[in-house]
Amino acid sequence: MKKLLIFTLLFTAQAVTLAVAEQAADLSVTNAYIRTMPPGQTKTAGFLSVTNNGALSCQLTSAKSSLSSRIEFHEHQHSQGMMRMRPVAAVVVPPGETVVFAPGALHIMLFNIDAALEAGDITQMQLATDQCGSISFDAEVRSLVKKSKPMDGMHH
Repeated sequence: MKKLLIFTLLFTAQAVTLAVAEQAADLSVTNAYIRTMPPGQTKTAGFLSVTNNGALSCQLTSAKSSLSSRIEFHEHQHSQGMMRMRPVAAVVVPPGETVVFAPGALHIMLFNIDAALEAGDITQMQLATDQCGSISFDAEVRSLVKKSKPMDGMHH
């Protein structure tokens, strides 16, 4: 009887732990895109929003993509009138909050890209965390250059 009670307690504790871990790993990614590169460049930036719908804080520790063998989290810092990019080892996404990776702020840098990126292409990426598992998502490639609109209706 004592063994049954211990087994039941251990089983219940494990089930609760799994339920909390499952809830904690509830990350979602939206608005993910990567910029095209100017000719001759081999690096670009990626942007997205990461929402933590779980109960535990999640720390983003790395990113992967077939486009790049080296991906880093970066932030912009303003110092002595200059704007500098600095690598960030990890990014914390608190429970119930969204962290936005945006131009001129926190972003993802992709290095050593050996092929031209075409606007409209889709690439799969993955974010790894400390205790919340990993999440895969699609990122669209978007052009850096805004296309000018034709001057419709203009007559000479």
